Amino acid sequence: MSGALGFIFDAAGLIVPYVLSDLLKPKVPAEAQTSVQIILGQGSSTAGGAVPHVALWDDDGNRIGQYHPGGNEKIAEGYHQSITVDHTQTVPKYSQADPYYVMISQLSDDAICVSAITVANTKISGSFYGDTGYKCGQSWFASDNRIGSDFSKPKCVWLDANHDNAINARALSFHLNDMQANEAKLDEYYNNLKTLCSSTPRFSFWGNLLPDGIIPFFNPRLEYKDDNGEDVDVSKVIDDPKNPYDKSVYMHQGEQKSSRAVQPKARRDSRSANHDPTHLIISDQDTDVREICEHPNSYGWDIVSTDQGVFCDMEHKQLYPLCGDGIVANCFSLSDTTLIGGPAAKRGEDTLKLRFGRSYNTTDHWKRS
Repeated sequence: MSGALGFIFDAAGLIVPYVLSDLLKPKVPAEAQTSVQIILGQGSSTAGGAVPHVALWDDDGNRIGQYHPGGNEKIAEGYHQSITVDHTQTVPKYSQADPYYVMISQLSDDAICVSAITVANTKISGSFYGDTGYKCGQSWFASDNRIGSDFSKPKCVWLDANHDNAINARALSFHLNDMQANEAKLDEYYNNLKTLCSSTPRFSFWGNLLPDGIIPFFNPRLEYKDDNGEDVDVSKVIDDPKNPYDKSVYMHQGEQKSSRAVQPKARRDSRSANHDPTHLIISDQDTDVREICEHPNSYGWDIVSTDQGVFCDMEHKQLYPLCGDGIVANCFSLSDTTLIGGPAAKRGEDTLKLRFGRSYNTTDHWKRS
């Protein structure tokens, strides 16, 4: 049951040893460092892009440290970026601190699709999975990147600075303790999704939050049953509908609005849902292409399910059957990797140009295990 919300208990193999890549840096004790891995989805080279910025706070909302990537740092689809965050913002500097609050912000317009984020120091560790963002309304797509000891394939969620094609998040934040849920807390999330998705300090995605922005914190700290189980008082967890958080802020709640604000736009049509119209994914796995095509927040690439026998035209969010078994028109041909139309007289010029006869420059094949 745990996988559907993006929680995986055993994330073995995701955390790497601490590495100081820059020999000129001061000697920092291991207890004054936190390891962060950002793991991207797999399905197209365009799922990769610029490495995002990272910010960490302790359980009381005190800054621990930040990571600001160089302008040319990139992370490829299906790969992970290992980051060491030195505790430069603790008091005193380089002190031991536990990273309970994490924020990832994409300053670049080079969008990335994130499958997982793992965080660990010498005392605590935890992981965020893209399925959580998917469940809570973030722009998402399926992924073929198998991670963790059970080789699960969490969905990936998009981060983009300028909201190209209605990607609805530049940043995301989470309370690490609540991402490592036990069965009792998972039951709470399933029975009342508001305790996860309408609990902004626990998890949120943000339209414009910059790398130096400040996220909300639980104050006082949350109390749990059985160590890290259900919340003792749900009323302290769920956002107050009378005082909602502004998810469009750049730096902090209550900031003065300016003309620079970029609001995620509702899609006027479904053509914006295709990240790269020249790329095709063919899945022989149990990928739910019907859900991808029908979901309001899905964003990615044209995709075929040989298991379901359907093709999704992501530009138009429209399903077509695969050609064969007597179906010869208005269907997708796997052999020709193109959409076959019906009689030309029945189709308008725009339909001919946009849907039928399209060719692809690249193809990704998701084979069965």
